[in-house]
Amino acid sequence: MVFLWTVLPLLLLHWWMWRRSRKVLYFQLALDLCLAVVIGPALIRGGDLNPVRCLQRNAPFTDYRWSESTEYQPTQSDLVLQFHPWWEAARKQLLEGRLPLIAEDIGGGLPLLANGQTGLWAPVMLPVWVLGAERGTTVMAWWKIECAGLGAFLFLSSWRLRWRAAALGALAYAGSAYQVAWLLVPLAWVTATLPWLWWLVVSALKRRAGRHLVVITGVACGWLLGCGLHPETAVIVIGSAFMAGLILHPRRWTRVVAAAALMVVIALVMAWPTVGYINASARTEVTRNQHPNREGPPLLWKGFAARQLLVPAINGHPGRGDWRAPFQHAPAATGIGGLALALLVAGRVRRRHRRLLWAALGCLGVAAVLFYRVPPIDWLLVRLPPFDRMTLPRFAALVPWGLAVWAALAADGVLRGLRRWWGWVAAPVGLTILVVLSRPLQLESADHALVLLTVAAAAAAPVLISRPGLAVFAVAAELALYAIGINPVAASTDRLPRTEVVERLRTFQAAEGGRVMGLGGVLPANLAGRYDIPDLRAYDPLRPAPLARLFSTLGAADPVLGGAVRRAPAGLCGWWSVRFLIAREDASVPGWDRIWYDRSGSLWSNPRWLPEMGVVGRTVVGGWGLIAADAVNFENTAVLPEGEDAVVGAESVGLEVLEIRGDRARAKVECEGPCLVTLARPWAPGWKAAVDGATAEIVRANLAGLGVVVPAGMHDVEFTYHPWGW
Repeated sequence: MVFLWTVLPLLLLHWWMWRRSRKVLYFQLALDLCLAVVIGPALIRGGDLNPVRCLQRNAPFTDYRWSESTEYQPTQSDLVLQFHPWWEAARKQLLEGRLPLIAEDIGGGLPLLANGQTGLWAPVMLPVWVLGAERGTTVMAWWKIECAGLGAFLFLSSWRLRWRAAALGALAYAGSAYQVAWLLVPLAWVTATLPWLWWLVVSALKRRAGRHLVVITGVACGWLLGCGLHPETAVIVIGSAFMAGLILHPRRWTRVVAAAALMVVIALVMAWPTVGYINASARTEVTRNQHPNREGPPLLWKGFAARQLLVPAINGHPGRGDWRAPFQHAPAATGIGGLALALLVAGRVRRRHRRLLWAALGCLGVAAVLFYRVPPIDWLLVRLPPFDRMTLPRFAALVPWGLAVWAALAADGVLRGLRRWWGWVAAPVGLTILVVLSRPLQLESADHALVLLTVAAAAAAPVLISRPGLAVFAVAAELALYAIGINPVAASTDRLPRTEVVERLRTFQAAEGGRVMGLGGVLPANLAGRYDIPDLRAYDPLRPAPLARLFSTLGAADPVLGGAVRRAPAGLCGWWSVRFLIAREDASVPGWDRIWYDRSGSLWSNPRWLPEMGVVGRTVVGGWGLIAADAVNFENTAVLPEGEDAVVGAESVGLEVLEIRGDRARAKVECEGPCLVTLARPWAPGWKAAVDGATAEIVRANLAGLGVVVPAGMHDVEFTYHPWGW
């Protein structure tokens, strides 16, 4: 099936290129080398590009027997713990004919459409919805490289570069360490569209361009920003395209403004749920109060990042156990190889291409200020919106593109005789000095070879460029060697590891209902949803702030991502409908009943479990201390935040649940006095409440849940989620 989505369409593309342009076909053959090295092993073995073996560090998978063909790569756990659970939750609802508004098995029912990285509006996510998360990821990885490479080649060729120079720059970008390191996550789709956006924006600003191109540009940029692939990186990529357009055609700034205005309108319409979700997130609350971007990275961090820019393997390899850097691999993976760097230094740019060079240097300048934090401009920018709240390492995406464009322009100059003789010497000598000073003596032998390969490629540049066709394939081969092992292959049998304790948990939950929770990092958050087990926990950088406070009460240390839950008060967990707990074999959980255990873990039942929807006749305002001490009887009492003036007081209450699903809950309530109907769903922008059809104010109950005050008598109560109505 994967061949039908990858190899067969590519063969048809080859045939079309053969009919239309042999030069494009020759470039494609070089790009095929990158595709074969990066995705080929998964196709040949019948497996997936999937770092699922990162779970071997987490209980209950520490003793799981992995297939020998499943490779270990510990630095890409976000794909397994975030994206795959989100995508499968969305896919399940799409196959049922429903719009995926709520992730019913993740975070107690967190918003899914508003997540911002599920890609629900993106046609490029079709392989995931049809084939599933793992197979879809492999197919998309194939086309991300193809999209990045072909777009870069066509854009550079439009500037009338020698086709071999354009091919060299396009391969340097498509096979760059950054593109390969982020290949399996949606962010790579955004970076793959970067050359196409530059081409579109520049075309719309040309003198004879029709206004329809301005409209197309605005629509395309708005779609990319609002489709849910990676909004933050989309802002950076689109901003670089508009900046390039202004540098190349400054007099047509009004067209840029018009396209940007249309883009904002379209993006807001599509991503309005995400905007509200971001504003209410714990991450926004943290950045608003703590201003983390004002503290620049240490000098050691900058040194590692700069060295990796010049020599991609100098810090080791994340899949071979010799990774030495104090940060993850992907944010700093910006190198384009020794051969491209040597051409960049040795070639002179033709006068007609100077403005394009300035546009490329503009990209590098923005990245230098905001990623490498070059003073003093960074001091000012990180205090201005939106840079004060952005993830600044995302600006590294501009580095490989700026370098690739520069290298292509320089290679074109070399092919036309515009050379700096000293550049052929300076590049290999400089790289050699860097390697000697860095002393990469603790690396694996394979990474020693890659370090030497960078220096050797730079030294061989004068010989290779004398035969330009060979140089093109040499760039592809160099970058392909760097890419080996970055994206691991996993056997199809290991997509969802099965252990005895997880299977027992599925059996208990299916029989008795309720949610589950893992204690001390056992069964990582989000992952339970892959087994169709509803989990209270969530691993999500955009969790609502009230939910983050709930997890803080449960002992999670990280205010943004949460981290492992360390406490499990039976009463509070029971109100949140947590019926079962999974923990380590030797765990002790006060207030819970152990029902099963073996060496893989233990299972506990909650004697204070309550249904997801309930009604209480008594409230306590600001009783957070009582919650922490597990001293609240949640069967008849709810805790409200400070300043809440909801009046509740009823001795006798009754509730009949009529309907409860992801985005809606309905019930009939009867109470002697004013009462509070509660729903154990995490508050998020878009939740509405109604009593007898009339809109009612939602009350925050028990740290992060939903509540609505109902007057005495019999009433119909409804909670609904409308993501565009926050």
